[in-house]
Amino acid sequence: MAAPRIIRLGHTPSFAILGRDDGERDVQGWHSDFPYLWGIGGRANGGGRIPVLPGDLVLGVQRNVCVSEFTKVGGATAFKLGSHALNSGPPEHWGTGNTYGQRGHRKAHGLPYNGPDADVVEAPPGSIILYDSRTWHRAGVNRTDERRAAILQAMIPGYVMPFFDTSGAYKDFRASPLAEQLDEHERHEFQELMVHRIGPVAITGDRELTKLTKAGKQEVSAY
Repeated sequence: MAAPRIIRLGHTPSFAILGRDDGERDVQGWHSDFPYLWGIGGRANGGGRIPVLPGDLVLGVQRNVCVSEFTKVGGATAFKLGSHALNSGPPEHWGTGNTYGQRGHRKAHGLPYNGPDADVVEAPPGSIILYDSRTWHRAGVNRTDERRAAILQAMIPGYVMPFFDTSGAYKDFRASPLAEQLDEHERHEFQELMVHRIGPVAITGDRELTKLTKAGKQEVSAY
């Protein structure tokens, strides 16, 4: 019997484009990626969706494709290499995503930590940077006139709910002429990555409900 498919995309692949820094614009703080979101999941206890626990269960791997050249002066991502093994989020004094997510914080307080423990990973165009989602990192500062671009992909086990609903993007793709360019095997692989299911039932988001709750309305009660 074939092994079960267990890997899914945590969100639709997306572009991250970084233009030239003007010395004042808001910047990204230190954080860990989905599904952990340590440092960016809210204010309480450093934020995050996965509790800080002992052990070495990897619940996410991040895959960044460097579309343009990644250089230190051009805004390459800064990492704390090996921080995944600490199994905890970045310290507040480094400047977390929660802190730097506040409008105007960079202008008032300067850039996040960029000392000797911050490891900038440089890479040529077309490179793939693959890392444990627990790894502390942040976008660099682009001091050039060339835009720094990457394609971001969060890889998660099939039993973890995605960060963003991928069902809409999957249906749009299937309805496009591009879908006909894939063979049967490729279409199956794409479906497995994009569609989250329990048995035969696809799990999707409710856009109307999302809008209602985001607007602060109380039409839904949780018990």
